[in-house]
Amino acid sequence: MNEYEIDLLPDEVMQWARADARREPHQLWVRTSKEYRVDEEIPAVENGEDDLNLVTVEGVLELSPQYGPGGWTLQLRAERAVELRSSGDEDEESDGGEDISLDAFESEFILPEPDAVEVAVLAENEAAWDRFQDWVEIQRELNRG
Repeated sequence: MNEYEIDLLPDEVMQWARADARREPHQLWVRTSKEYRVDEEIPAVENGEDDLNLVTVEGVLELSPQYGPGGWTLQLRAERAVELRSSGDEDEESDGGEDISLDAFESEFILPEPDAVEVAVLAENEAAWDRFQDWVEIQRELNRG
């Protein structure tokens, strides 16, 4: 898969995901997840208390077509503020991402100003990239009309 950066606003991507959630049958596969990543470990010797971890929470929203020739996935990645946690706090950390609802993704990663947002398209080939661009134009037309 080739990765293409694209200039889309997170709100626009959320709007498309929400519109599809209201539509029957759904036209898109929509997957939202979050993952905790330890960025740095601070030994107790340095901070005087328990071992601490600097943790970043990353949310991912993926949209891809359910029907017809697709070959593309629109991916929105957002990072939430780094947190300081005791090394013993394993309750929320997981071995990989956990699926969350679209509402949870929006409230955790879009409504509060995210620290970093990246929107990209993963496409199998140039034809899939072209289909994605056509799809974006159709979505924008639907939202204008």
